[in-house]
Amino acid sequence: MIRYVLILAFFPIAVLVSCKKEKKQVSQEETQNEQKVKNISELSYQEIFYLLHDEDEYGVDYHGEVFGQDASSKANLVKIDHSDCGDAIGLVNSDSIAVVEAAVKISFSFPGNEIKEFHRLYTVKPGETVPVGHSKLCYDGSEYTIQREVASAGFKD
Repeated sequence: MIRYVLILAFFPIAVLVSCKKEKKQVSQEETQNEQKVKNISELSYQEIFYLLHDEDEYGVDYHGEVFGQDASSKANLVKIDHSDCGDAIGLVNSDSIAVVEAAVKISFSFPGNEIKEFHRLYTVKPGETVPVGHSKLCYDGSEYTIQREVASAGFKD
């Protein structure tokens, strides 16, 4: 009887020790691969887009014709906040009555990357400000200037 009690007492300890010996070892190489950051020259259009914009700054992908400049004086890019990595930029509609649609050109130069710009379409209600991104991208220890300009703006019908 005592033998069974001793066996039952040591059985959980034996299971725990054997489980610890079977523990999966992650090699240093696997850990480094999981944490490896792509070189900026290797980033795709989509990866750059998501690096440059938070969810509330997406706008709509824009490849259409320009609106002209009817509302250009009413659509302005302004600094709305400051961070460690550049200024947060917003698109302001200074008109008090009409909704403005503006195409914003985003330009940048990442060494070795062929993607240099894209356009986003934003709709801004009268008197409101819509966030459109930041003036810099901090990536892998480097800072890159991001330029934004209102390419065209019109009043929404």
